[in-house]
Amino acid sequence: MKISIALHKRPEWFFYPAWIILTCVCIPLAYLLDLLSLRIITHFVGDYLVVNGVQHITEDYLGLYPFVPLAGLLTGGIQFGLLRCYLPRMGWWVLATTGGWLLGAFILLIPGWLGLEIITNNIILIFSVMGFSIGLAQWPVLRPHLPRSGWWIGANLAGWGLLALITTGNSIGQFGLFTLGFLPACVTATALVFLTNQN
Repeated sequence: MKISIALHKRPEWFFYPAWIILTCVCIPLAYLLDLLSLRIITHFVGDYLVVNGVQHITEDYLGLYPFVPLAGLLTGGIQFGLLRCYLPRMGWWVLATTGGWLLGAFILLIPGWLGLEIITNNIILIFSVMGFSIGLAQWPVLRPHLPRSGWWIGANLAGWGLLALITTGNSIGQFGLFTLGFLPACVTATALVFLTNQN
């Protein structure tokens, strides 16, 4: 099947820095909304949860559960707002982005459920799975509009994979979340330059 470029117009130069900046802003915003939702949760369930007879701090135990869908929704919504000016019928982008975040998180939870903690503590694997799942989920939305859109999956994988090179240890601190979106945003912006300027 031949795919032709279906752009309303080619993005102006400011589209790409806007993509990077706004994508980066989504992560700390999701984090702040996550903190707010955890405050509400702890108000109702208390500061501690008992799971399988083990006591956990509520905010630590549930921290990622609101964060992942919030990050997906915010990122998808902001990126959709940018893309819709240039590509037609991009409404599925928000759902695809949120689905990609959720798919990655779900895949990463499976080894923990199986007791394979060594896998769940591998930061390179975590970032690679997230990048691949987000790119894979977004790719079908780009595919009808842009030839060679398969590169989008590789761009997400590369952007998230590069995060492992600048992360020390096997976790990200609270302040690390503020830079979490930067490298993936830079690499995907570069991919968009290539994909939207094909002849």
